[in-house]
Amino acid sequence: MTRPGSGPASGRVTLKPLVQLDGSEWRRLHSYFRDRELADWNGAQPIRIPEFLFRRVMIDEERGGDRHGFGILDERGNLIGSIELYDLRPVPPSVARFATLGVMIGERRLWGQGYGRDAVRALLAWVFGERQPPLERVRLTTFSHNRRAQRSFLATGFREVGRTVQEARTDVHMEISGEEWRAAQAQEA
Repeated sequence: MTRPGSGPASGRVTLKPLVQLDGSEWRRLHSYFRDRELADWNGAQPIRIPEFLFRRVMIDEERGGDRHGFGILDERGNLIGSIELYDLRPVPPSVARFATLGVMIGERRLWGQGYGRDAVRALLAWVFGERQPPLERVRLTTFSHNRRAQRSFLATGFREVGRTVQEARTDVHMEISGEEWRAAQAQEA
């Protein structure tokens, strides 16, 4: 569902396209990407670039079709995280059929309260129900020790499709197809 005058929505969250974020929202988003713990959960390093450059890179990637990113707004309209589709395949200018999902709730006090699940549901509804043309499949990877994320992804329709064991961790690969999502929506109706 898309709320009037805003982006995709589900439950308590609304997704706001990155290109529509205001200055204070960009500063907050930048702080999430600089946070060591959040970066660790994403298997990344905290960013070190200044906010103005971070914003420029993200917007350029949006406009170039390399990603679809959204700020996650809570029920009061406050930015609490981000969700994105990246690694679109085939790459633009071809019509993308597959993408990888990334989601981050930056406010620790909101972890485990269903905001990430609501954001994923909103994004999947947009990807498979509103985006033209819709994607065929969305995939993601999370760490085997991140059980909270795995439960959330399973609850939104993702299924585990494999694991990759590395020296320091095990990655869990999950995906959902548009066909699977539409069948689940029909059952809920």
